[in-house]
Amino acid sequence: MKNSYRKLYFLIFSVMLISVAYGFTFAQPEEFKDPMLKDTDTDGGIGFEKIATSLGWETNTNIDMGDSNAKKGGTLTMLGGATFPKTYRAIGKDTRQQINSLMESMQYDPLLSYDYENLEWEPNLATHWKMESDSITYRFRLDPNARWSDGREVTSKDVVAYYNLLVDPGHKDPNVSKWYEEYFEVPIAESKYIVKIVAKKKDWRVFRYAAGFTPWPSFYLDEIDGAGYIEKYNYSFMPVSGPYQFNPSKSKKGTDGYLVFEKREDYWAKDYDRVKNFNNFDEIKFIFIEDENQQAVSFLNGDYDIYLSGRAQWWVEKFTATESKEIDLGWVQKLKVFNSLPKGPSGIVFNTRIEPWDDVNVRKAFAHLFDVKKLNKRLFFGEYSQLNTFFFGTPYANPDNPYTSFNPNKALNLLKKAGWTVKSGDTRLTNASGEPFEFKFLISTGEDRIYSSFQQDLANIGITMEFDQMDASGAFAKTMKKQFEVTSQGWTAGFFPSMEGMMHSKYADDIEVTNITSMNIPELDELIDQYNQEWDAQKRIPIAHKIDEIAVKSYHYAMGWTSPYGARLLFWNKFGIPETGISYVGDWRSPIGMWWIEPDKEKNLQKAKEGQTSLDSPNIGYKSPDGDWIEIDHWNKKP
Repeated sequence: MKNSYRKLYFLIFSVMLISVAYGFTFAQPEEFKDPMLKDTDTDGGIGFEKIATSLGWETNTNIDMGDSNAKKGGTLTMLGGATFPKTYRAIGKDTRQQINSLMESMQYDPLLSYDYENLEWEPNLATHWKMESDSITYRFRLDPNARWSDGREVTSKDVVAYYNLLVDPGHKDPNVSKWYEEYFEVPIAESKYIVKIVAKKKDWRVFRYAAGFTPWPSFYLDEIDGAGYIEKYNYSFMPVSGPYQFNPSKSKKGTDGYLVFEKREDYWAKDYDRVKNFNNFDEIKFIFIEDENQQAVSFLNGDYDIYLSGRAQWWVEKFTATESKEIDLGWVQKLKVFNSLPKGPSGIVFNTRIEPWDDVNVRKAFAHLFDVKKLNKRLFFGEYSQLNTFFFGTPYANPDNPYTSFNPNKALNLLKKAGWTVKSGDTRLTNASGEPFEFKFLISTGEDRIYSSFQQDLANIGITMEFDQMDASGAFAKTMKKQFEVTSQGWTAGFFPSMEGMMHSKYADDIEVTNITSMNIPELDELIDQYNQEWDAQKRIPIAHKIDEIAVKSYHYAMGWTSPYGARLLFWNKFGIPETGISYVGDWRSPIGMWWIEPDKEKNLQKAKEGQTSLDSPNIGYKSPDGDWIEIDHWNKKP
């Protein structure tokens, strides 16, 4: 009997073992359930570097390491703009000020960086990258050393969360949400360190856009949507991945506010060769001064260190040795740097949703009444170049575009075609209903000095233009909401033009987009689509030339002027400056990452100010043959 029970027990126990074994055999391993647990060498973990090339991954070790003379320490104080930003955010409504993108770039690393001089990708948050043969599937391997400022690891989930925020319409920037949703599928976190990004369409720039993703921490983003983000992070930041971090206790909001960023001693990449001679200042402070005159006074008083010289007249007449003791004694230096910085369009802009600006004859007439040459000669002292393109400084600019000449007679003929004439016995330009040609011109405070001659030239043919002046941020806000008839606007540009946001009809009816004129030209739409899909640069350039030709001839912009250099600065004579001055496509922001304070120069400057003695000029560049400033033309780009 006992043997029978033993056999029964054995049978039951065996069945139990088989059941358990069956369960273990077929259960999905935990690492396949959660890709965040996948961190073997093939998954991008330790040892990945040894096998990456054999698996088809790319990287780049030929990286600019900066100036080896650079020294760490000190505080850089700069003018962050005319007005304190409406928000600290870099995504969502009210984020078009340069300070917004600048704050993001200082605090959040992108997946990759791009060397525009050598046309090569460089590692940043990602060490390696891979493009599949279909040209739309990309993988990025995140650096296992990467950490957020709270100590947590940067993972592929953070890339996914960042994308989800970009495409969320709740942040109220349709230019961004529509664009990213149109171009990318939701990224896939394949492992802890490897993220796959698939484009929805073949476009030669899409890899560039994917590589430019600046991940934000998923453990914060997963808790909010787009609407919640713009509400919660108006004046704060999530943990950061970059070299600097905002210090709210040292900063102040408001009209007399300032922003302070401190270098992170725990920055995960601080000992990497690619960053060791960059990001040299311990602290960076941005102040905001609306009045132009006060900006100049505050700089010469020593309230901040680098002054972006926006007024050509002041550069030539005010900031001179005879007018400024600080310049005469060498305490302050003048510097102009030439490089390959591309420039976007600028000029007088028309809201084509409103009559009579929907008529190309009216817009073209106004272009012929805008005397750019006179302005450049009388007000700008020949410092600028007249624009005839949307893509200045790039091969994509159409060299055959004509420059619009000042020609009132031609303007009157065009206005006559549009139904505007001067009736007998009247001096005013009126339409068939007898209504006079009157309108408001939205400008920032102080810009009347530039456009008063334009106002007079219009008056000379019977048009009344009234200035609608407000502070710079207010004027820009109205422009982005398309609450204007006519305004002035200029844009920065990329090395590789992306004209879709500014020109494509899909954005014509949206606000908070760069298509502020509501451009809606079917032929342009078709050409833009062709341009986006053409991978051959030699074939792409003539498409861009045609786009440029049509856009210029549509006269949504009465083209103005631009500067043929990368930066025109005044600075206190205490800095170490690399031989290039700024980067290959850099501007006034380059000193933040590339310059440094020379302790001996700083001491000498202080002694000179106390003793009212002079300082020698810094050993950089050469004395300009055109004036009393230093020029750096490392790449031979001076026109």
